[in-house]
Amino acid sequence: AYGIKIIAKDGYYLVPLQTMSDILVSPGTLQVMLFNGKSLIMGTNKGLGNVYNGLTPLGEIYYSGKTGNRSKELADFGYRELCFALDNLYGLKDSHDIHNFDQIFWQIGYDNYLTDEDPFLADEILFNFIDDHLDDLHSSFLSYSYLTGARDVAEESGPANRKIDDAIERYRYARYECYPDGYMEYEEIGNTAYITFDNFVMKDYARAYYEAESLEDMPDDTISLVIYAHQQITREDSPIENVVLDLSNNLGGDVDAGIFVMGWFLGDAPFSVKNTLTGAMSTATYRADVNLDRVFDEKDTVADKNLYCLISPVSFSCGNLVPAALKSSGIVTLLGRTSGGGSCTVLPLSTAWGTLFQISGPTRMSFLKNGSFYDIDQGIDPDYTISKPGNYYNREKLTEYINENVF
Repeated sequence: AYGIKIIAKDGYYLVPLQTMSDILVSPGTLQVMLFNGKSLIMGTNKGLGNVYNGLTPLGEIYYSGKTGNRSKELADFGYRELCFALDNLYGLKDSHDIHNFDQIFWQIGYDNYLTDEDPFLADEILFNFIDDHLDDLHSSFLSYSYLTGARDVAEESGPANRKIDDAIERYRYARYECYPDGYMEYEEIGNTAYITFDNFVMKDYARAYYEAESLEDMPDDTISLVIYAHQQITREDSPIENVVLDLSNNLGGDVDAGIFVMGWFLGDAPFSVKNTLTGAMSTATYRADVNLDRVFDEKDTVADKNLYCLISPVSFSCGNLVPAALKSSGIVTLLGRTSGGGSCTVLPLSTAWGTLFQISGPTRMSFLKNGSFYDIDQGIDPDYTISKPGNYYNREKLTEYINENVF
């Protein structure tokens, strides 16, 4: 029940279920395999739901398994498999100066707890390790093992989470003071257009945008907003000379939507990744058909305008990737403060005893310059500093500043 049979020319091999999940399923499908003693489940990192908002039907099935302690054999195997998975798949080992996870678990005294037969104790220690020691915003504890029963998961409170939570509170409150009735996703101030969204979201496939009879029929997401903004900026007799992309409260999201925005701003949008496990590096260049005429040309971009991007310590993950690409292009001016970082894509993982969590995976988003791949985890520095959060959202003054002081 705990193994998968793999057929080969010379017979077959029985591979532990958890090893199969770690080396093939998670990296290949961004899902995990879970076994609760009677049901084999394959799902995403949010597929079980949670106690606070309610379990999904899949979650109900999963937590119907019998609760109780782990066997000593399962505890030992689960610990070794966890170390194996993290050693090979955690994308920030070098940044965190981690040589191997068995060593760090031993150094901080967690190895005995992670091999204890009590699954709740092991899960609590894993939560603490992810929150306090890994302390990166892509890594988080998601669901307790079925052996413990369904339990509510506390919010992460490590230093990185506290820091970005404080930044979110400052910047979103500053925006609220300027826009108490809600900010506008597209706004024109004189000769300047502002496009604002807090997450990159792509809700459907291309046909949903091509086949829609009007913008109202398109999905409510980043793609539709960019299509609308492009129509407004390029309309006949448009006064727009400056285009400002406001990512000051953007926490990331769908990389496809981020690349679409990059293509809109730059025409040719380079997307570079490095695999921290294999060392493989690749760059692909994308274009976006923003005007939906099924032709990829200069009519799909605003690269002929004066281009700016607002960033802050809140700008994380794809909210950090996009400014990195824009700055390296040499045609976009960054305004604000250093972005929040986040370079690795999220990878869902599970433990052999059934815990669900996610980490910064081995696929690291980078930018390419002079033939070299550069890590963006430290964040991107602005070209011009905006010292106070409130100055981001006073559009009249910011437009005046852009027109008179930013060259």
